[in-house]
Amino acid sequence: MKKTLSILLAAAATTNLSAAPDKKSPPPKPNVILIVADDLGFGDLGCYGAKKVKTPNIDRLASQGIRLTDAHAPAAVCQPTRYGILAGRYHWRAKRTGNGYYFQNNEILLPEVLRQSGYATAAFGKWHLGWGLDEQWPADLWNKPISHGPNQAGFDYSFMQPSGHEWPPFVFVENDTVYKLDPKDPLEIIKETPPHFIATYAGGQGASKGAKAAHEAYDVERLDLEIAERASRWITEQTKPFFVYLPFFAPHVPILPSKEFQGTSQAGIYGDFLQQLDHAVGIVLDSIEKNGLAENTLVILTSDNGGCHVQCSIDAGHRSNAHLLGLKTDSWEGGHRVPFIARWPGKIPANSESDKLVSLTDLFPTIAATTGAVLPRDAAPDGVNQLPLLEHPVGTPGIRSEMIYNGNSLRSGDWVYLPKPGNMGAFGTFYFKPFGYKNSQHDADGKLLPDALPEQLYNLREDPSQTTNLAAKHPEIAKQMAARLKEIQRQSKSK
Repeated sequence: MKKTLSILLAAAATTNLSAAPDKKSPPPKPNVILIVADDLGFGDLGCYGAKKVKTPNIDRLASQGIRLTDAHAPAAVCQPTRYGILAGRYHWRAKRTGNGYYFQNNEILLPEVLRQSGYATAAFGKWHLGWGLDEQWPADLWNKPISHGPNQAGFDYSFMQPSGHEWPPFVFVENDTVYKLDPKDPLEIIKETPPHFIATYAGGQGASKGAKAAHEAYDVERLDLEIAERASRWITEQTKPFFVYLPFFAPHVPILPSKEFQGTSQAGIYGDFLQQLDHAVGIVLDSIEKNGLAENTLVILTSDNGGCHVQCSIDAGHRSNAHLLGLKTDSWEGGHRVPFIARWPGKIPANSESDKLVSLTDLFPTIAATTGAVLPRDAAPDGVNQLPLLEHPVGTPGIRSEMIYNGNSLRSGDWVYLPKPGNMGAFGTFYFKPFGYKNSQHDADGKLLPDALPEQLYNLREDPSQTTNLAAKHPEIAKQMAARLKEIQRQSKSK
């Protein structure tokens, strides 16, 4: 972490020491567990209306805390959102390229701020924020201690998969070393389809070979269960307040639930994978409850972007993004509006709900406020502290009034502006017909109409499913928002 952060924190600590002593012992600092699912849609959970899957553990979490209905990932794909969570910054501020470490040396990151404040910090699961300093991973990267990964971002301990379970290498990395790596049996990344992906993920993204023991320790059908169990064991060993970052793999493709969950849902293998994810969340919740930590632990569960419409769940009638138009990669609401649940007994009212606007870049300042950590002036420039909203959802006005979606569209109040005519995503509009989606820019099959307007404007309060483009009806609003979008993008790039 850069020197200025240490100086600021040390100065703050000195100031606190000089204050008059309190005869009463200060209350213990709260623990924080941040769970980030991968491609979990707004409609994928029972507490958000899903009928074809059962998610009792996550539903219990929601009933004991708050459920947000207008929370958004800053991007509609995973890596930029993960950067936004840990740095509190929009992803276009990053200067990273290739496969190297995403963060810059002078960036202020959430886990490091918490560590400097006396927290034990750990990360388990999918990293996907680069490893090493080379834009392209060198052939020998994984066969020696690896610099610049989760530990350099402020985690005392990490047990991570480098990119995601569709990308090689298909091993875990513990701190800076491939888990179970035998130096006599080196790991090699090659470009061919891994055999276990053929049935569930067409093409794959390459393969890794060698490193027999390391690969055997990586059971692709039990990844979330494994990291949940490891996180739970780590939690029981802590003697000081802790922060756990737990980015799960499900329900991102390849969809590979373990045998005990196959056939357990009514939404095909996708639903089974969701139910396995819920069980993994339950492992962690049970652990903190058994260790008497639940009352003093803030648990947040969210997703890195909207859900994908997987064929088996489409056939079953399950809508990953509920009533929202779009899916992962889209700038429509289905691409980035995500579940957001927070529980902190005695602080966050049980069974509460809020429809106020929240961005996942807000997690950094919100968690810092929760823990009492000193937040340096330049930290989390694109985040705001949402703790007052979480603690007092009734009567608290919206803290955030605008945000950039996906780097290319603007939300302001009830309005959202998109500067192009179509879905602005990578996966097309194949889901229009099976789900009966309607949008004034497209026909029933999702094809862009010849007379579609060149820009889009929707009022989400009146039209949450984005059926009717209002750019022609309210040209002045569209013009103002277009100018504001360019202004924010220009300002952000200069910071």
